[in-house]
Amino acid sequence: MNAPWQAVRRFVRNTRGRDFVVGDIHGAYDLVIQAMKSARFDPAVDRLFVPGDLVDRGEESMRARRFLRQGYVHCSRGNHEQWWIDMYADGRPQNEVVAAMGRGMGVGWWLNSAPADADELVDLFRALPLAMEIETERGVVGVVHADVPSGMNWDEFVQALERGDRDVVRAAQWGRARINAGDASGVPGIDRVFVGHTPQWGGLKQLGNVFAVDTGAIFGMSAGTLEEGRLTMALMVAATGPLVAAKDRLDTPGLVDLRDALPASGQPFGSYAVLAAEQGQ
Repeated sequence: MNAPWQAVRRFVRNTRGRDFVVGDIHGAYDLVIQAMKSARFDPAVDRLFVPGDLVDRGEESMRARRFLRQGYVHCSRGNHEQWWIDMYADGRPQNEVVAAMGRGMGVGWWLNSAPADADELVDLFRALPLAMEIETERGVVGVVHADVPSGMNWDEFVQALERGDRDVVRAAQWGRARINAGDASGVPGIDRVFVGHTPQWGGLKQLGNVFAVDTGAIFGMSAGTLEEGRLTMALMVAATGPLVAAKDRLDTPGLVDLRDALPASGQPFGSYAVLAAEQGQ
C-alpha cells in the first residue's frame, strides 16, 4: 500500500554519506551522471536532491522514469511536473492536445514515448512533494522548486503548503519574485534553501540564505541556444564561498559545475534559523 502523499517531505540527517542538490535537469541526464562521477557519488550512502523540472525541453526526459526509482533520488514537484499532472486530471490527454498546449515546452519526448511508460511517469510525479526539509550536520536545509514568498518564514511556508494555500503553492512552483528583485532578505526559520526554476547564466546565485541552482543545463547541451548553460551539483553543506564562486574559478571543465568544498568542521550555516524566534514569530 502506498504511503499518503506529503506536501512537505522531511529527511533525517544522513550519518553514513553525503547529501547533494542538483539544479533543474530537463532531460540532461548525461550531465547528471557526469556530475555524480566527478563527485564520486556513492549510491549506497549518498543522497541526491532535485528541486524539480526533471522533464521537457530535453529529448531524454523519459529517463526521469528510471531516475525517480533510484533509492538515492529525492525530488520536489516543479511546475513542469505539475503541468503533466494537470494534463492528466481527466485521464490520458490526446496527443493533439498535448502538442498544442505544450508548444514551446519541448514535449516531443512524451509524444514519442510508449503510452504506458508516460502514464507511469506521471504517476511518479503525483507522489512528489511540494518541498523537502533535510537535517544536516550544519543545520536544516529546505528544497523547493521556485520560491518562498518574501516575508514568510519557513514554518509559515510549509504550513501553508500542507493546508493547500493556492497562492503559496503557486509561489513554490512558479514564483520568481525573489530572484527577479534580487531580494537578499532570505528565509527566516531555516538555515539554507535551494531553489531552481529561474536559470542563472553566470552560475549558482546566492540571495541571503537562498541558493538558486538552476544554471540552464539543458540549454548548454542544445546547439544554437545559450552556450553558458551548465549543470550545477552542490554539496548541501558546502562552504558558502566556493559554493557561489564565479564559474571561471571552478576547476570543472565541460558543462558541469561541482561545488563540494567543505567548511571548517562543525561550522553552522548562519543565523537565519533563529531569526523567526528573534522577530517574535
